[in-house]
Amino acid sequence: MKDSSFRVSYFQSGRKAFQKLKTSPPDAIVLDILLEEGEMDGWAILRELKGSADLNEIPVFVSTALDERGKGISLGAKGYLVKPYKPSQLSKVIMHTLLSNGKQGQILIPQAFHEENKG
Repeated sequence: MKDSSFRVSYFQSGRKAFQKLKTSPPDAIVLDILLEEGEMDGWAILRELKGSADLNEIPVFVSTALDERGKGISLGAKGYLVKPYKPSQLSKVIMHTLLSNGKQGQILIPQAFHEENKG
């Protein structure tokens, strides 16, 4: 994501990520369905986002090992990528969406994704 010049915030906790969303909404969200055990999982975050009048327009891109694309799209995800995939694939999808929406590239992304794709 660095090479795409996105400004990225990483969170492991679904609850902490959602609180940050309320105070500083990003241009897009990369969401893993599997977040810290006992916390808000990605499905809960997606439901909360799409049910919020203030946050429901933020494009959400699911990046997960769970192959449940239909569920993700039906809950409002703009894109759904099943791991493993090339990081450039995610960057390309996000960049296209942001440019078409006139956004700059402030992205919220799960820490797990960051750890898996270092280097």
